[in-house]
Amino acid sequence: MITTYYDDIALFMNIPKQNNSDMLNNGWWDILPKHYIKWIRLGRFDRSVGFWLLLLPGWWVLPLTNLDLISCIKLMFVFLIGSIVMRAAGCTINDMWDKDIDKKISRTKTRPIASGEISILHATYFLIIMFLIGFICLYQLNINTWFVAISAIPLVILYPLAKRFTKWPQIILGLTFSWAVPTAWSSANEEWNLGIFIMYLATVFWIIGYDTIYGCQDKNEDEIFGIKNSAVSAKNFLTLFVGCAYSLMFILLIVSGYLLNNNIFWYIGVSICGLHLIYQVIKLKDIEHNDPLQIFKSNVFLGLMLTLSSLGNHITS
Repeated sequence: MITTYYDDIALFMNIPKQNNSDMLNNGWWDILPKHYIKWIRLGRFDRSVGFWLLLLPGWWVLPLTNLDLISCIKLMFVFLIGSIVMRAAGCTINDMWDKDIDKKISRTKTRPIASGEISILHATYFLIIMFLIGFICLYQLNINTWFVAISAIPLVILYPLAKRFTKWPQIILGLTFSWAVPTAWSSANEEWNLGIFIMYLATVFWIIGYDTIYGCQDKNEDEIFGIKNSAVSAKNFLTLFVGCAYSLMFILLIVSGYLLNNNIFWYIGVSICGLHLIYQVIKLKDIEHNDPLQIFKSNVFLGLMLTLSSLGNHITS
């Protein structure tokens, strides 16, 4: 996935991060007054990876519809803004639920709510603002899409709770983060069919796979504190688990492409993505020597590749 310019520079120059966290010391936010930075960190605006992963399934679906290219690009912009603010809302809800858990983990203990820098009340105000901007984006879409998008809110709220009641909360995350697929399809006034349902399932398995890799960062501490996630639950068969999730994604992308009558551009993109998924699984085999965060981030490349192949499919159809 795409990192910000400052993420890349920090990684290249080996700039240390704050308190062993995943928050960079410096970035574009340095131009802002210091009292604004805590809000940047709360909404994860300092880390672009998450909103790209939320956005890209919608981006690769839109060109597969019957929209003309200009309309497609306009909707892609609406989805871009919507994904940024809804990802911020989701992170805020997650941090509100998980503040006591986050205090225990090295990577998350400096997050604004866990550290006490932002109160629950003020986080609620921030959350309301993000939802209002999200609703403005939603207003640009047709009424049917309003219902499709809003129906994901219970899943957004449920995910942090799933960590407490199941060893596999990534399944809930997969169902939630894939919601851009039906939302994008509905926004183009397309008829529902099996192909788009299978596309949604493909995205679910992709997210289960990459978020399991993401969870490997905290696997040892999570196990000590009894925190439930798929990285801990599948620790003895991690490569097999992620490999199966990625294999299902690849197969379902092929099947959905066939059912949606996609052309050769789609299959070229899916094939390149398949090679990239294999690369991730190979790196995962030696997770002790390979940074799981960087493997996780590389999924933006996969999403962009599918978007490009989808655009190619649209232009040549």
